[in-house]
Amino acid sequence: MSGLYLTYILFFYILYSSEVLAMWPIPQSWLKGNESLKIFPSLDIKCTNIETAEELTQQIFEGAKNRFREFLVNEKYISPNVHFEVSENSLTLHSLNIEITGDKSSKLNLNTDESYELSIPYTSDENNKPLIAHLKASTIFGILHGLNTFTQLLYFSKEKKELFIPFAPHYIRDYPIFAHRGLLLDTSRNYYPVNDLLKMIDVMSWNKFNVFHWHVVDANSWPVKSEVYPELSEKGAYDPDTMIYTKEDIKTIVEFAHQRGIRVIPEFDMPGHTFAISYSMPEIITCPDVQPDWNNYSAAPPSGQMNPILPATYEFLNNLIPEMTSWFPDEFYHAGGDEVVMNCWKVTDSVTAYLKEHPNDTYETLLGMFINKLHSLVRKSGKTPITWQEMVVEHKLPLPKDVVVQVWTTEDNIKKVTGLGYRVIAGSADYWYLDCGHGGWVGDNPDGNSW
Repeated sequence: MSGLYLTYILFFYILYSSEVLAMWPIPQSWLKGNESLKIFPSLDIKCTNIETAEELTQQIFEGAKNRFREFLVNEKYISPNVHFEVSENSLTLHSLNIEITGDKSSKLNLNTDESYELSIPYTSDENNKPLIAHLKASTIFGILHGLNTFTQLLYFSKEKKELFIPFAPHYIRDYPIFAHRGLLLDTSRNYYPVNDLLKMIDVMSWNKFNVFHWHVVDANSWPVKSEVYPELSEKGAYDPDTMIYTKEDIKTIVEFAHQRGIRVIPEFDMPGHTFAISYSMPEIITCPDVQPDWNNYSAAPPSGQMNPILPATYEFLNNLIPEMTSWFPDEFYHAGGDEVVMNCWKVTDSVTAYLKEHPNDTYETLLGMFINKLHSLVRKSGKTPITWQEMVVEHKLPLPKDVVVQVWTTEDNIKKVTGLGYRVIAGSADYWYLDCGHGGWVGDNPDGNSW
């Protein structure tokens, strides 16, 4: 599952005469006209019942309102594709009234209602009455999406030197087709500073993504500064001082994302892709960095998998998992589980000796034992485990049905996994990987196709 993927993305063109409107993604229902409205940076923005909401919801609204005002002041983009007529008699939109019609809490989860309705008129019910736009949603997070949609309706006029809303009036009813719309970023193979992650989250919110799948660690580096095992990053990060994520960094990222309607789901991939642990705890990692035939022992270099039969392995998990799950408030925790290569364990003396002493066990049952113990720790921490599809498709582990299975290989596996009764996150490499086709990742191979 190397690299980036999108579980939900739509490419579209909206034809309106010769104009293309930059709405992303296209709303479920959108009625529009052919008039142009002026809009001033001093647009009055009110939420009629925000004072009855919990404090964090009020903070989320104030932050969104401030970002919206900043957009009104700074937006100067002149689209080469959107052409609209501006007359001297164009009316002016004076205010935006916002209403949260349902739950006013700040709780954000898989079941959060993100729908909204946005109405931007061109005529007033009464002569000379100021024009008022209306945005309503059941939750504050629907309001966030509605405000982002509003910004996508605004265009700067080169001639008039001010913002307009072309093709008014607008009436939009919108809701997501998928409850999970995620972007995965790997910060082990390539470290990204906290500010870069915050910028990415901002862009995600503009496009109505709602999950940052943070593939935090992998074989290449361990950038998270654990307080229980500080040696993991001291020895396993690319730079133990400047290329790490502290508990406070993670809190900043999680809160920043929540303010924009985005959940952060961490992934600590195990038992494979764990060579970086060997820098500080070599005793629990098998076949570390085998060269030159690494591809016989791992899907990607450097090789290394956690030892499934050592008590020290489970002591490590018993201490690490509660710490890492406590740093991320989301209900889901991605425990990895992809690309486990049995050859790695087959050349490990302690594993082969264990199997000789336990003839009823196999490499597959050892994998099942490891995964079930790992998932039990995740559940004990109050989280629902997510795993990659190999665990139920290739290894055919009879995992409990509360486990969410993420499919990264072919789309056929989506059908197989749902057929087994599991909830699925779809991120098939047939469509959603952004790292392919841009050069080989092993050696000097600019014409390669990544993995």
